[in-house]
Amino acid sequence: MKQTDIKSLVNYVALKILGGSDYLLEALEEYLVKGEGPATVAYKYNISKHQLRGYAQRIIEKSGSEGKAKKLVPILKAISEGITPIVKKENDGSYECSLCNIIVAKEDSEEHIRKYHKEILNENINIMMQRLEKIKKDIQQNKAVIFTSAS
Repeated sequence: MKQTDIKSLVNYVALKILGGSDYLLEALEEYLVKGEGPATVAYKYNISKHQLRGYAQRIIEKSGSEGKAKKLVPILKAISEGITPIVKKENDGSYECSLCNIIVAKEDSEEHIRKYHKEILNENINIMMQRLEKIKKDIQQNKAVIFTSAS
């Protein structure tokens, strides 16, 4: 079984959210965790089944296994709460960077963020990693409490 690449996973999720795909974790939770059909989930989030499966595959690859991915999606959802897209879809269907007011093609939104707003990407990655460390610490403390109360 492959090792989980947490930093890469958090980076991927942060970039997707900032790039306007803030529905990503909701869709993956419904598809991977709750077992909803890909067509149903894709329709709900206005994406193709292929995009949804691609997102799922990327998360599974970075998690190391499908089982780990199913456990990690809710955690990723929790640690990314409050992170909002920089690139947003406008009413006319175009995508605009809210920081530099440039119209960006949807497929270029992540590259735009990497190139022009790397500091914000890194800031959000750090926030997510700090939240993840807190969750890990809480889990370790709960294990210690369970262990000591049983002895």
